[in-house]
Amino acid sequence: MKKKITLENLICLFILLCPVLDIVSFLFRNYFKVTFSPSTIIRPIIPIICFIILFFKEKNKKQKIIIIFIYIIYSIIHLIIFQKLHNESSYGNIKNEFQYIINYSFLIINLYLFYKLIKNKQKINKIIYIILIIYIFSLFFSIITKTSTSTYLEGIGYKGYFESGNSLCTVLLLSLCVLLSNFNLTDYKKTILIILTGIYLCFFSGMRTGLFGFSLIIFIYVISKLFTNIKLNVIINKTKIILITSFLIIMVISIFIFGSNMLQRRKMLKEEAEKNIDLETMEPRRVTGDILEIYKKIRDGKLEDGFMSDEEKNAIIDLYNFAEKIKLSNVGNLRKLQIIYNIFLVKEQKNIGLILFGNGYKNQTGELVVEMEVPSMLLNFGIFGFVLYFGPFLTIILYSGYKLYAYRKKIDVELVMYFVGCGLAIALSTLSGYVYFNFSSMTITILLNVLLLKKIKELEN
Repeated sequence: MKKKITLENLICLFILLCPVLDIVSFLFRNYFKVTFSPSTIIRPIIPIICFIILFFKEKNKKQKIIIIFIYIIYSIIHLIIFQKLHNESSYGNIKNEFQYIINYSFLIINLYLFYKLIKNKQKINKIIYIILIIYIFSLFFSIITKTSTSTYLEGIGYKGYFESGNSLCTVLLLSLCVLLSNFNLTDYKKTILIILTGIYLCFFSGMRTGLFGFSLIIFIYVISKLFTNIKLNVIINKTKIILITSFLIIMVISIFIFGSNMLQRRKMLKEEAEKNIDLETMEPRRVTGDILEIYKKIRDGKLEDGFMSDEEKNAIIDLYNFAEKIKLSNVGNLRKLQIIYNIFLVKEQKNIGLILFGNGYKNQTGELVVEMEVPSMLLNFGIFGFVLYFGPFLTIILYSGYKLYAYRKKIDVELVMYFVGCGLAIALSTLSGYVYFNFSSMTITILLNVLLLKKIKELEN
């Protein structure tokens, strides 16, 4: 038992528990109608144990203490600023903000732990294979038994027993990158699993993330496999080419013939955009109804005292005018509105302290909290927050890109899929959000970054 209970195995168990804890968390919250679940306490236990053991086991205690001190100082200053700027319009409270600080701190802790402890890639591949089975089995079980929840409030898409369809699609896509890094068509079990994952992402998720993400990953895999075979003078099996080509053609045709939940939602959003009219001007609305109501109260001087700061009011006015100027559709463009507003807010605040330490992620009014994660780290957590939380991942992708160019003659499918996975995580975090915050998507993202670094080390050696 002592031989089996190693730090690496504990981290592997932590990864393996992700889908199980996701399901437990969702069912517990929905059954008892609470915001808290046991998984909130269970998730951090393994990383904390591993970190404490490593802290006393390794010699670099002073460096660790200095780094921990830097993160603590930043967190305290950020939370003080948050509380100072907090008002009635703020979407969250200091407890919500603290939760983001905690999750992003665990992001860095887990990155360190994974890099130090993960050594057996075969074991990791098996774990990813198992968690994909758990995710896909639970999803199709919920769809077949009609117990699945909807991805969107309008009832479009299926997300099974999971809180967020967006995070679910991210986990599946990033897990596919790991699975495809060491994939062979003769492995029929994995082939079936990949096909089932593709069917869910393209037909049932209802999200552009699923449809376009899966198509992109499969396309890159096929191209990289083809070029690798040509480079190594491997005779390409005609049967494999026919199978892959047929699968891709059938999938594309099926999406347009039978439709996809994603296409259905796009159609619904288009119809919704045509209905949204400002009753005062009888012109199409360029912002959401709630934002328009706040704007009119500011314009007419009817907004309650203390509801918003003057800087926030000015940013709302700037947002409204800019949206009108560029004729922005208010339907399906909420993330654009969030970014535009927060840029105007930083401009209005003109405070170097807020630029460095952030003005508070949950300090913004409801709809204007930035969902796009990487921009929010810069705008709401400040330059220091951006460097501390996202800096390591940006450094890894830039360093890896340089090494890919340096070792371009040695590039193989495994390296390509790891790099694509890391790049996709950044893209999804930037365009969509909740990649680095959500524990499960965070875990797979960290895993891909660590596998990428270790693969580059193999090339260097």
